[in-house]
Parts: sequence; C-alpha cells; structure tokens
Amino acid sequence: ANQNVIIAGVPESEKAKIDALARDHGLIDDEISEQRKNSMACVSFPTCPLAMAEAERFLPQFVTKVEGIMHRHGVGDEHIVLRITGCPNGCGRALLAELGLVGKAVGRYNLHLGGNREGTRIPRMYRENINEDEILSEIDLLVGRWAKERNAGEGFGDFTVRAGIVKPVLDPARDFSLPSFGGNVSISPNGSAYI
Repeated sequence: ANQNVIIAGVPESEKAKIDALARDHGLIDDEISEQRKNSMACVSFPTCPLAMAEAERFLPQFVTKVEGIMHRHGVGDEHIVLRITGCPNGCGRALLAELGLVGKAVGRYNLHLGGNREGTRIPRMYRENINEDEILSEIDLLVGRWAKERNAGEGFGDFTVRAGIVKPVLDPARDFSLPSFGGNVSISPNGSAYI
C-alpha cells in the first residue's frame, strides 16, 4: 500500500552498494521518522477539482502532530499506515490504510480504522464528519490503548480489530458502510442495511 521504488534482482552481496548509492542521492533519509515514511496523501486542493478537503498540504503538519502523540505514548519508533484523501474517490488510498481520513468538507473528514499494514484489509468508518481536533483526540485515545494493550508486533490496524474497536470488513459489498460499533443495524436478504 506504499508508493516506493523497488529495485529487483539485486544479489544480497550488492544490496549495501545500492543502499549507499540511494543515500548519497537523497533517496533514503534515515532522519525521516517511520511514521512519516508510512504516511501518504492525494494532491487534493488546489489541483484536484474533486477535492472536498485538504490532503497533500495538510499531511506534513498533521503527521507532526501524530508523531507527537506517538512519542507521548512511548511508541514513537513505531508507525501507523496513515492515508489522507481529499474526497471519497480515494486517490490517497485511505481505504487501504490502518488509519484513513476521507475528506467530507473543508476541514472535515471521515475517520476510518482497521485496515492492515499490508493494505489487504479495508478499514471501517469509525467517526463521520469530524474536524482535526476531534481526529487528534480520537488518535490520542486509540494510540494510548494500542501502546498499552497490543500484542507483540501487532500493528495498529490489527489491534483496532482484535480489541473490538471496529469490526473487520469481511464482505465489502455488503458491510463496508455499516457502523463500526453499537447500534442495531441488520442486513436484509437483498443486502440493504436497516435499523
């Protein structure tokens, strides 16, 4: 689920040379945090005519705040696959992330949780139409729980599913947009959700 350069077919004996060459040319920067390396956004405003909320211009300062939260909870060397997309079209791949923000309106996002690090599990909407302060408050609470309650090596998205914070999306065609928790939602035989 990441956008990276892959150099294939390099023998193990040559890997150090390739790494050194990439570092010499600024392609690898060891000063960049794991969180920043695992965060991505679509272009959104001002370039994309479909944009409903900021993404690319919002990402750097937002990641800095997420890094602060992670350091406060003692997981600053870890990462959460974070994606921000400015509209539901999803060019920023928020629906393949452990934590995804989907633009709803200027300054407002739907918060999705429960994807995995491999990008093979769809996250579920956790909170709808919330602003940055509300998002950061949710992240603070969730990262605090993850730091204390996770299993060894357990990623954030896997934790949110295992801990019951969100239910996994098992059948995307039928249960993708259902509430993540609570409520009395049922599925009719034709696949419609009703309360």
